[in-house]
Amino acid sequence: MIILAPETTPTADAYQLGAESGLISLTSVDEFAQFALNMATQAHRTIDIFSHDLDHPLYDQSDFVVAIKELSLRSRFSQIRILLQNNRTIRRKGHRLVHLAQRLTSSIEIRRPGEPLLKALENFLLADEYGYIHRKMASYYEGRCDFNDRLRVAQLAERFNEAWESGEPDRELLRLYL
Repeated sequence: MIILAPETTPTADAYQLGAESGLISLTSVDEFAQFALNMATQAHRTIDIFSHDLDHPLYDQSDFVVAIKELSLRSRFSQIRILLQNNRTIRRKGHRLVHLAQRLTSSIEIRRPGEPLLKALENFLLADEYGYIHRKMASYYEGRCDFNDRLRVAQLAERFNEAWESGEPDRELLRLYL
Protein backbone atom coordinates (compact mmCIF):
# COMPACT_ATOMS: atom_id res chain seq x y z
CA MET A 1 0.00 0.00 0.00
CA ILE A 2 1.34 3.42 -1.00
CA ILE A 3 0.31 6.45 1.01
CA LEU A 4 0.78 9.80 -0.69
CA ALA A 5 1.53 12.82 1.41
CA PRO A 6 -1.07 15.56 1.13
CA GLU A 7 -0.14 18.20 -1.38
CA THR A 8 1.24 21.27 0.30
CA THR A 9 1.45 24.73 -1.11
CA PRO A 10 5.05 25.96 -1.09
CA THR A 11 5.73 28.91 1.16
CA ALA A 12 7.12 32.19 -0.12
CA ASP A 13 10.60 31.14 1.04
CA ALA A 14 10.62 28.37 -1.58
CA TYR A 15 10.95 30.89 -4.44
CA GLN A 16 14.01 32.72 -5.71
CA LEU A 17 13.63 36.11 -7.42
CA GLY A 18 14.82 35.90 -11.03
CA ALA A 19 15.24 32.12 -10.91
CA GLU A 20 11.96 30.29 -10.36
CA SER A 21 9.24 30.93 -12.88
CA GLY A 22 5.60 30.04 -12.56
CA LEU A 23 2.34 31.67 -11.70
CA ILE A 24 1.41 31.46 -8.02
CA SER A 25 -2.15 32.04 -6.87
CA LEU A 26 -2.54 34.06 -3.66
CA THR A 27 -5.81 33.99 -1.74
CA SER A 28 -5.22 35.51 1.68
CA VAL A 29 -3.72 38.56 3.32
CA ASP A 30 -1.12 36.31 5.00
CA GLU A 31 0.01 34.92 1.64
CA PHE A 32 0.27 38.40 0.15
CA ALA A 33 2.30 39.58 3.17
CA GLN A 34 4.67 36.58 2.99
CA PHE A 35 5.30 36.91 -0.73
CA ALA A 36 5.71 40.71 -0.57
CA LEU A 37 8.27 40.30 2.22
CA ASN A 38 10.13 37.60 0.29
CA MET A 39 10.33 39.71 -2.87
CA ALA A 40 11.42 42.81 -0.94
CA THR A 41 14.09 40.82 0.87
CA GLN A 42 15.48 39.41 -2.38
CA ALA A 43 15.37 42.59 -4.49
CA HIS A 44 18.76 44.02 -5.43
CA ARG A 45 17.89 47.38 -6.99
CA THR A 46 14.24 48.37 -7.20
CA ILE A 47 10.82 47.98 -5.64
CA ASP A 48 7.82 49.72 -7.19
CA ILE A 49 4.51 49.67 -5.30
CA PHE A 50 1.20 50.80 -6.75
CA SER A 51 -1.37 50.82 -3.96
CA HIS A 52 -4.72 52.25 -3.06
CA ASP A 53 -3.84 52.90 0.60
CA LEU A 54 -0.46 51.20 1.18
CA ASP A 55 -2.09 48.21 2.85
CA HIS A 56 -1.18 48.14 6.53
CA PRO A 57 -1.30 44.30 6.70
CA LEU A 58 1.32 44.09 3.93
CA TYR A 59 3.53 47.15 4.00
CA ASP A 60 3.30 48.42 7.60
CA GLN A 61 4.94 45.31 9.03
CA SER A 62 8.30 45.65 10.76
CA ASP A 63 9.98 42.87 8.71
CA PHE A 64 8.85 44.45 5.45
CA VAL A 65 10.04 47.90 6.53
CA VAL A 66 13.42 46.44 7.54
CA ALA A 67 13.73 44.75 4.12
CA ILE A 68 12.99 48.06 2.37
CA LYS A 69 15.46 49.89 4.61
CA GLU A 70 18.19 47.33 3.85
CA LEU A 71 17.50 47.60 0.12
CA SER A 72 17.61 51.39 0.20
CA LEU A 73 20.93 51.40 2.09
CA ARG A 74 22.52 48.59 0.03
CA SER A 75 23.52 50.79 -2.89
CA ARG A 76 23.32 54.37 -4.03
CA PHE A 77 21.46 53.00 -7.06
CA SER A 78 18.67 51.44 -4.98
CA GLN A 79 15.27 52.91 -5.69
CA ILE A 80 11.91 52.38 -3.99
CA ARG A 81 9.00 54.16 -5.64
CA ILE A 82 5.51 54.16 -4.18
CA LEU A 83 2.38 55.37 -5.96
CA LEU A 84 -0.30 55.95 -3.35
CA GLN A 85 -3.86 56.70 -4.44
CA ASN A 86 -5.39 57.56 -1.07
CA ASN A 87 -3.43 58.73 1.98
CA ARG A 88 -6.40 59.29 4.32
CA THR A 89 -5.82 56.18 6.47
CA ILE A 90 -2.09 56.85 6.67
CA ARG A 91 -2.66 60.42 7.80
CA ARG A 92 -4.98 59.12 10.51
CA LYS A 93 -3.07 56.02 11.69
CA GLY A 94 0.51 56.60 10.56
CA HIS A 95 2.61 54.08 8.65
CA ARG A 96 6.14 52.78 9.29
CA LEU A 97 7.05 52.61 5.60
CA VAL A 98 5.99 56.24 5.08
CA HIS A 99 8.04 57.26 8.12
CA LEU A 100 11.05 55.44 6.65
CA ALA A 101 10.50 57.19 3.31
CA GLN A 102 10.69 60.55 5.06
CA ARG A 103 14.08 59.64 6.53
CA LEU A 104 15.57 58.06 3.38
CA THR A 105 14.48 60.57 0.77
CA SER A 106 17.36 59.83 -1.61
CA SER A 107 16.16 56.28 -2.29
CA ILE A 108 12.45 56.16 -1.32
CA GLU A 109 9.82 58.42 -2.86
CA ILE A 110 6.04 58.50 -2.54
CA ARG A 111 3.84 60.11 -5.17
CA ARG A 112 0.18 60.39 -5.99
CA PRO A 113 -0.46 58.88 -9.43
CA GLY A 114 -1.52 60.99 -12.36
CA GLU A 115 -5.14 61.05 -13.45
CA PRO A 116 -5.08 57.94 -15.70
CA LEU A 117 -4.39 55.64 -12.73
CA LEU A 118 -5.67 57.74 -9.84
CA LYS A 119 -8.84 55.64 -9.61
CA ALA A 120 -7.44 52.29 -10.78
CA LEU A 121 -8.75 49.33 -8.79
CA GLU A 122 -5.65 47.15 -8.95
CA ASN A 123 -2.62 46.98 -6.66
CA PHE A 124 0.80 45.60 -7.49
CA LEU A 125 4.40 45.32 -6.36
CA LEU A 126 7.34 44.96 -8.77
CA ALA A 127 10.73 43.65 -7.63
CA ASP A 128 13.72 44.40 -9.85
CA GLU A 129 12.80 43.45 -13.40
CA TYR A 130 11.79 39.92 -12.46
CA GLY A 131 9.03 39.55 -9.90
CA TYR A 132 5.56 40.89 -9.38
CA ILE A 133 2.57 40.54 -7.07
CA HIS A 134 -0.75 41.66 -8.53
CA ARG A 135 -4.30 42.10 -7.23
CA LYS A 136 -7.03 43.12 -9.65
CA MET A 137 -9.11 44.65 -6.85
CA ALA A 138 -7.50 46.58 -4.00
CA SER A 139 -10.29 45.55 -1.64
CA TYR A 140 -9.81 41.76 -2.11
CA TYR A 141 -6.80 39.66 -1.24
CA GLU A 142 -6.97 37.48 -4.32
CA GLY A 143 -4.32 37.66 -6.98
CA ARG A 144 -1.18 36.18 -8.37
CA CYS A 145 2.55 36.52 -8.37
CA ASP A 146 5.57 35.25 -10.22
CA PHE A 147 9.24 35.46 -9.23
CA ASN A 148 10.55 35.43 -12.80
CA ASP A 149 8.23 36.87 -15.45
CA ARG A 150 10.09 39.70 -17.15
CA LEU A 151 7.38 40.24 -19.76
CA ARG A 152 4.58 40.77 -17.21
CA VAL A 153 6.83 42.94 -15.05
CA ALA A 154 7.66 45.07 -18.10
CA GLN A 155 3.94 45.50 -18.86
CA LEU A 156 3.14 46.55 -15.29
CA ALA A 157 6.26 48.75 -15.14
CA GLU A 158 5.16 50.62 -18.25
CA ARG A 159 1.85 51.49 -16.60
CA PHE A 160 3.60 52.33 -13.34
CA ASN A 161 6.11 54.62 -15.08
CA GLU A 162 3.34 56.44 -16.94
CA ALA A 163 1.52 57.12 -13.66
CA TRP A 164 4.79 58.01 -11.93
CA GLU A 165 5.76 60.57 -14.56
CA SER A 166 2.33 62.21 -14.53
CA GLY A 167 2.09 62.03 -10.73
CA GLU A 168 3.41 64.39 -8.10
CA PRO A 169 5.00 64.04 -4.66
CA ASP A 170 2.46 63.53 -1.88
CA ARG A 171 2.96 66.78 0.01
CA GLU A 172 0.38 65.90 2.68
CA LEU A 173 2.51 62.94 3.80
CA LEU A 174 5.65 65.05 3.74
CA ARG A 175 4.04 67.53 6.13
CA LEU A 176 2.74 64.69 8.30
CA TYR A 177 6.24 63.69 9.41
CA LEU A 178 8.04 67.04 9.42
